[in-house]
Amino acid sequence: MIRGSISKGLDHDPNFRWRGEAVTRIENLSDIVFALAFGMLISAASPPQTMSDLSGFLFSIIPVTAAFAVLIGIWNHHFTFFRRYGVADKHIIFLNSILLFVVLYLAYPLRFAFDSLFAAITSLSGDATQFQRMQMTFEDSGIILAYFGVGFAIIHALFAFMHRHVIKKRELLSLTDYEFIITQQSVFTHWGNVGVALVMAYFAYFTNLNGWAGCLMGFIGLIYAVRNWKYKLPDQK
Repeated sequence: MIRGSISKGLDHDPNFRWRGEAVTRIENLSDIVFALAFGMLISAASPPQTMSDLSGFLFSIIPVTAAFAVLIGIWNHHFTFFRRYGVADKHIIFLNSILLFVVLYLAYPLRFAFDSLFAAITSLSGDATQFQRMQMTFEDSGIILAYFGVGFAIIHALFAFMHRHVIKKRELLSLTDYEFIITQQSVFTHWGNVGVALVMAYFAYFTNLNGWAGCLMGFIGLIYAVRNWKYKLPDQK
């Protein structure tokens, strides 16, 4: 499994104690689902039958890489949550089950969204081959991006609920002040991602921005800046 090859010392914050040192069955199942989603990203295209098809498949590495990075980010949030808190009660199992379902739902729209964005960029140079191959219009790219935005928002909302549940168990988990603020930061960040994704989905679906509305996702960086200003971490010795 993916998690088995990652050591505790590689956590993002060494000051945050890992409470989930043993890999649980819910994490094993989650890794399998994420592996399926990664496979769906790569295998979304039809197998190449000609040299031209093979060239197109290899050229698609650009949008595939972008989609892969987004899914890796989601997996990383999932990994960090279970390593840090080790909570797997009925509430978390329920939320995690919905999250895994949405991850599988998101895989194809995610790939299609980046394919359409890449097609839009290449069309600026006068090459509309990608749009023609996908049998879609620029307006269609906005619809696909809206699907992705809604799925992305749902995933981060679920992460926010999972972290809120952990906050309620602060005393049971013996969270330090530092760890508690980190958890608050996570809740704020996930809800911020929800807001940005839904705004992007709105502009992609209901305005003439269509596929270009994806640029609004860049505001996620602002969410992190506001988070660090709102929740200041205490100094660690």
